[in-house]
Amino acid sequence: MRIILFLFTFFISASLCAQQMPDYGLNRVRIIQADKIILAEIKPLKSSPDIKSNLFYYWYDANQIHSSQGGFSGKLLNGQYAEFYLNKNLKQQGVFKKGLKDGVWKSWNEDGTLSAQSTWKNGAIVTVSTVSFWDKLNVFKRKPKDQPADSLIKKTKQ
Repeated sequence: MRIILFLFTFFISASLCAQQMPDYGLNRVRIIQADKIILAEIKPLKSSPDIKSNLFYYWYDANQIHSSQGGFSGKLLNGQYAEFYLNKNLKQQGVFKKGLKDGVWKSWNEDGTLSAQSTWKNGAIVTVSTVSFWDKLNVFKRKPKDQPADSLIKKTKQ
């Protein structure tokens, strides 16, 4: 009887530990302002960031999103970020990693047309895409086939 009771207790406790807690949105922020609505994620960080004095950090405190150069004094934004106009069209969208803009950021006009797009990496805007080492080598590229001049002339006359 003790063995059965022990096994029953063991399996009940093991099943309780295996369940995950539901996400109640504790890592999300919703701010309603006079001209926009902001939805931002503040996912917990695994390690503290190395603060660099030349970068702008975005953080949340007192129901507002703040930005400061070279430091922060609240919860760093970490995850998806979206701003909406009052008509619910997107205004700005992107991703933060440890308080820094990262990846593709897009901005829209109030009528929904795309106004700007930029790429960020670790809080710095990427202006020129770098060519990888393998793209510099012409080993893997196909060379275009040479066509006789007569075939080009025939195509243009038609």
